[in-house]
Amino acid sequence: MTATPAFVPAQLVGRQAVLDTLDGFVRRLEDGVSDIAVVTGPVGSGRSAVLDRVVDRARAAGLAVGVARCSPRESQLPYGAITQLLGTLCRPSRIGALASGIGPTSRPTDTVARMCDTLLTLSAGRPVLLAVDDLHLADPHSLRRLVDLIHRARQGAVLGLVTSPVPVRQVLDAAGARPAAPSAVHTLRLDALTTAEARSVVEARVGHPVQRSVLTVAGVAGWSPAVLHAVADRITGLGRPLDTDAVPQLIAAARTAWSTRALTTLHGLPKNVVALLRATAVGGHQLEPARLAALAGLDATAFADAVDALRACGLLADTDIPRLRHPWFADDVLAGMSGPERDRLHRRAASLQGQEGARVGTVADMLGDVTSLVRSWTASDLAASSRPRHTADVTTASLRHSLCEPVTEAERARRLIRLATAEAVTAPQAADGRLRQVMLRHLSRETWPDVLNAADLLLSRGDAETARWVIADVHQRALTKIPDEELRPLRALGRLAHKEKGGLPLVAPPPVHSDRTGHPAQSAVLAWTLATRGDERDRVLELARTALDEPATVPFMCRIAAARALLSADDIPAGLDRLDAVAADARGADALAAAAQALLSRAEEQIRLGHGEEALRELTAATRALPPASWHSLLAPRLAAAEVLALLRCGRVDEARRASERARSRPEGHSVTTAFLLYARAELALIDQDPARALLLLEECGRMLRAKRWRNPMLIPWRSAAAVAHHHLGAAATADDLLVKEREVAERWGTPGAFTALRARTLGALAGNGVEIPRAYAGSVPSPRSSHDAPAALPDVTAPAPDPLTPSERDVADLVLAGLVNREIARRLGLATRTVELRLTHTYRKLGVKGRAALVAHLRARQEDD
Repeated sequence: MTATPAFVPAQLVGRQAVLDTLDGFVRRLEDGVSDIAVVTGPVGSGRSAVLDRVVDRARAAGLAVGVARCSPRESQLPYGAITQLLGTLCRPSRIGALASGIGPTSRPTDTVARMCDTLLTLSAGRPVLLAVDDLHLADPHSLRRLVDLIHRARQGAVLGLVTSPVPVRQVLDAAGARPAAPSAVHTLRLDALTTAEARSVVEARVGHPVQRSVLTVAGVAGWSPAVLHAVADRITGLGRPLDTDAVPQLIAAARTAWSTRALTTLHGLPKNVVALLRATAVGGHQLEPARLAALAGLDATAFADAVDALRACGLLADTDIPRLRHPWFADDVLAGMSGPERDRLHRRAASLQGQEGARVGTVADMLGDVTSLVRSWTASDLAASSRPRHTADVTTASLRHSLCEPVTEAERARRLIRLATAEAVTAPQAADGRLRQVMLRHLSRETWPDVLNAADLLLSRGDAETARWVIADVHQRALTKIPDEELRPLRALGRLAHKEKGGLPLVAPPPVHSDRTGHPAQSAVLAWTLATRGDERDRVLELARTALDEPATVPFMCRIAAARALLSADDIPAGLDRLDAVAADARGADALAAAAQALLSRAEEQIRLGHGEEALRELTAATRALPPASWHSLLAPRLAAAEVLALLRCGRVDEARRASERARSRPEGHSVTTAFLLYARAELALIDQDPARALLLLEECGRMLRAKRWRNPMLIPWRSAAAVAHHHLGAAATADDLLVKEREVAERWGTPGAFTALRARTLGALAGNGVEIPRAYAGSVPSPRSSHDAPAALPDVTAPAPDPLTPSERDVADLVLAGLVNREIARRLGLATRTVELRLTHTYRKLGVKGRAALVAHLRARQEDD
């Protein structure tokens, strides 16, 4: 018996457990025991490498081995896989003899059947390994014969080993090749590599240690060995030490490697699976599962099978609602369709999204809630809405058709941008792909204004992560083509994208060059950067005003950043006016996402001012400019947070709760915008008398903001809310420290008065929704350096001692004194039992008593003293 080699090749790192299991099957085969094993795993996980390893192991043991490697081309040849198996098991002369012995009038099926029977006879009495790589790409004729062959061969010693990214059951069902009798199948899945394993693979491939940060690039496509090999080969090809400028190239290599393998996998998927993948590429972020199934033309069973297959392949994210694992893969999926097919799919998606009963033009589209500002659609509304949508379809179709005409590169770039703006509502992912195409494929001196416009529009969609690497790539290639003066707006957009999404600084030259104020766009981004840090308020005002005085030369997103800087510096009238101007200009240029972002920023400022109804009106305008389903997942948390907080400022707590819950149904990207939603949910938790959960949310919110150096409390006063949570949990000293720290930052920024008003409005809104605010927090908290400005007042010994309990804690204590148990108190006060328990805990701590009996004794003694 042959021993298992101790060395595992680098490409098989992380696969030892699967290899050990398969080696066990080979040993069982040597002992005359048959098995069927399926190696599965997502795109690029190394299934073929594992199969090759087992084939080498079996040949080294002297076993008969038949190997078939299926491919999209082979899938078009009848009996292609079976022919490969015969060719590797028999000598060529033997196959020729078999073929010559078959009469000329025999049918192909009879020929293959006789060859298979001969194969069984030849292999009788000796162990045989039948290995088929990428079974899902095998032709249907081979699949049916292979099932029969393995089933009949099991009267001898046969190990059937196949690889497939999709469940074998679905592959066989699609080919009508179900076995006559069920057989036990061992399924072995290859999962994503760990960080340590991934680093080992890359270092083994390049032959030297690599920076840990490089591995974040491989995360773009899921830590698969194939992607890691592509990244390693790109590192080797650079021929120089890694630096920031190399990151975009590594990301591009990773995406290309993953996408190439995913498209190869796509060729062998059943029709229902392909239909769902295409439907998800078009409407994955707009349609719920039932409508997504309708768009793909699948019933419930076929839809569930297709979802399982796509998730097994690693093409869908692990979410309740089907979503592409990588949004950028939608471009590749749609590129594989003909123009008429794409148009039909887009029209069906638009009709499903806008069918009767849906509400369009408000945040309720995404959050599932209807405010007083929204009315249900009527039949006349639907009839009226169908006209512009039909017009948009015609415009989109004509623009797509015009791209086939011979035009100059500059004209093609402009048409792509016009098509992207037309598709922004019905097919936002496709629109993003058009913008990336302009930036990456049409970079020249003549098209530079269009490239810059495309970068601005791409960033306005909220996908800061994609915008970062595309801008970095474009900037690197433009250094030798475009004058430095014209490159500065692109650097500003790259710096702005970096602020919204963390990670490695991708823009070259290094970000320090973005702080140069030689261009108004750079002044705008620098103003916003300093404003988020809470530094140099006077300079922020000067920079922002300078940038906004030259709107024609500044991209929309930089103008929005400058206006937000003015708002955080307490220049509210100017900030709101400039945002209004941006929204108007963006609408005129069909830059719907930029207009929506400007209006969202206006809504957030109205929330900070305590104007809930005005904020809801701004949000309605924002979602009329761009329907919520078209907002990117990295920007959607800000929209959801604004909706929740606006409803809370209006006292509509139940609607805010529903809005928060329904926001969970949409995927949330990891960016600084998530901090806004965490804060909104924390306010809800305080209102729901759950300070522990509120504190967890607020601490995560603060962590995310600090990680991005967003220290200015004028943006999110998370410490004020956290102080309330600490107070309810009995940590008054920690709460006071938070308030003092927040106040110090506001004073250093230069807006102590505006911040005091913001804190008062925030705490007042919480109090108005039933949250108990400590009396000491009602006004501003004095800073440490002002505590000695005046002598302390002498206490009034004649005044009665203040009651240490809050009114709600006093209510609970009185009912305890009356003899009610917690459940009865909760029913009497309309509270949850847990809330009663929490208030009693606070009461025990404040009064220095231990337990219920001690509390009753304390209260009775106090009554007697009174």
